[in-house]
Amino acid sequence: MASIAWGSSLRRPKAFRTIACLSLLLAAGSLLDLPPAAGQQQTEKLAEGAGSDLVQAKCTLCHDLGNITRIRQSREDWQDTLKTMIRRGAPLTPADETIIVEYLTKHYGK
Repeated sequence: MASIAWGSSLRRPKAFRTIACLSLLLAAGSLLDLPPAAGQQQTEKLAEGAGSDLVQAKCTLCHDLGNITRIRQSREDWQDTLKTMIRRGAPLTPADETIIVEYLTKHYGK
């Protein structure tokens, strides 16, 4: 009768389960809408216009451009969105805020 080495063969299924779970977590993480890492190119482009450079510089510190280009909001909604971002730490001056709201309302407004 063959003996079983309790330490080795019984641990393999757990190791395979662990690897499978980690693979699933990595796959799920790749589906998240995260801002691109430094050096990566963004595929979205902003509409040309006064303020687009400021939106590019300030908003993409935390967001992918797709977060902006897919949304259509009223002036009031864009103002509320910027106020929320400022409360969360966005580095915007009052002048920046005015320019960005004007740009977003003109190009991505309702």
